[in-house]
Amino acid sequence: MIGALAFAALAALLYFAAFPPLDFGWIGAVALAPWVAIARRLRGGRLFLVGWIGGLALFTAGCFWLRKSHPLNLVLMVVPEALAFALFVLLLRRLQVTQRWPAMVALPLAFVPIEFARGHFPLDGYPWLSLGYSQHAHLGLVQLAAITGVHGLSFVLALVAGALADAIAVRSRAACGRFVAALALLAIGEVAGRATLGDVDRLPRGPRLLLLQPGIEQALKNAGRSHEFTLRRHVELAELAQARERADLLVWSETFLPGHWRDHDGAVVGEPPDFRDYRAGWRQRVDAEMTRRFGLPLIGGAVTVRAVELRPETPLYNSALLLGRDGKTVAAYDKRLLVPGGEYVPWIDAFPTATAESLRNGIRKMAGDVPNLRPGTRSGVIDLASVGLTSKLGLTICYEIAYPQLGRGLVEDGAQFLLNLSNEAWFPDSAEFAQYSAMAVVRAVETRRTMVRCANSGTSGFVDPWGRPTWLEQNGRRDGFAGSMIVAPPLAAVITPYVRFGDALAWAVTLLAGAAVLVRRRTSGIPRADIESADPAAKA
Repeated sequence: MIGALAFAALAALLYFAAFPPLDFGWIGAVALAPWVAIARRLRGGRLFLVGWIGGLALFTAGCFWLRKSHPLNLVLMVVPEALAFALFVLLLRRLQVTQRWPAMVALPLAFVPIEFARGHFPLDGYPWLSLGYSQHAHLGLVQLAAITGVHGLSFVLALVAGALADAIAVRSRAACGRFVAALALLAIGEVAGRATLGDVDRLPRGPRLLLLQPGIEQALKNAGRSHEFTLRRHVELAELAQARERADLLVWSETFLPGHWRDHDGAVVGEPPDFRDYRAGWRQRVDAEMTRRFGLPLIGGAVTVRAVELRPETPLYNSALLLGRDGKTVAAYDKRLLVPGGEYVPWIDAFPTATAESLRNGIRKMAGDVPNLRPGTRSGVIDLASVGLTSKLGLTICYEIAYPQLGRGLVEDGAQFLLNLSNEAWFPDSAEFAQYSAMAVVRAVETRRTMVRCANSGTSGFVDPWGRPTWLEQNGRRDGFAGSMIVAPPLAAVITPYVRFGDALAWAVTLLAGAAVLVRRRTSGIPRADIESADPAAKA
């Protein structure tokens, strides 16, 4: 058991090292290998427990930044997500020991279905730290995502790790040859992928977007009447940028348009009487200072409401609004996938009324507020022709960038480039910024669409359709400062296999793994003698 825990600690360390902040992406090709030894040593409850402990270590280290919002948020994420690794290692043992499949086959067949499932369940899933994202800096290999999505990258990395585990355990010439062949596959993938890179200079360009990154601390953003400072900061950034180069569209980050703005359906904004005139005045100030002053349309994040009165239970929406040059709302998108705990309380309405109210009071005392956002239902594709510009953009907000199905759906609906509005000031000086950037790279490659990001505290900039990033920087930093950047996104029109077929590979692997679990007879693979000679504990 002690030896198995040591292997689990090694596995967690290797996996963590493949991602930012360390970002040793090449380690991703071997990070899963220690789990093979664990699956051979243990079974049943002990194997499940070790897998869960390894998952706890991995997600705690990889997402330790989450504690900055509230330590409880880290706990509530880590505990259930770690169960994914417990299930993965049980499935791995089933395929490798019971079915006698070589680890080179068993490891990707066990890992990818679990990674795929945890991106969708529980709730909307938590796709963070999917293994394929570790390859964001390997420009050639990451092109595979245009065919298979991020899970195809994870499949290849798991295959290499399985080949390494076979070579170490079996120590036969054939097993070593398979490992060498797997490494050659990685090298060929990197070279072949680089050969497919396109020339962005040959692509048409979209409208010039002026990205405004105000760099405002979350504590100040949450302060009662901080809108004056917010507006002044945006105006100053816009003035400096416009003095250098003219833009076509102003872009603000997530939830920075002040107050509860008018809904895009024209519903009346409801606000407490003491704030109604105050925020209505701010709406006029933003119209005058931004859209009319610069003569440009504006797109930015706001909290919107669809009710005449604003009460504690009134549903709110995390929205992105497109304002015309006259300051009027032209179009809007409501965030569809919300953050559990941060934007809504899961399942609270399923409790009896008295119990639900008691839970709300407890949350209010602990956190000062009860998240009450509702998910949107509309596509995030917005036609900029409504403000006199060409091209269609596909909107996501913050956390939604982690979901590949959203980017794919936006391109299916006609998006010519993608725009993600975000506020990451909750997690200053953390790996969260770089982990977001890694996902932005893979989203761009999957869809062959430029991914533009505008964030309050960073990272803002764009990734071209082949995954080459250009980020706003200051003194070597990509986050934690105020700045601006004008981006004319390259517009590619190709429809990738991933957009056309989605996660077909992940589904196929999941079905194959499920069928393998149901097969009772032992199939040919690693001879029983090889398993036992590799680890006598496997006899148990």
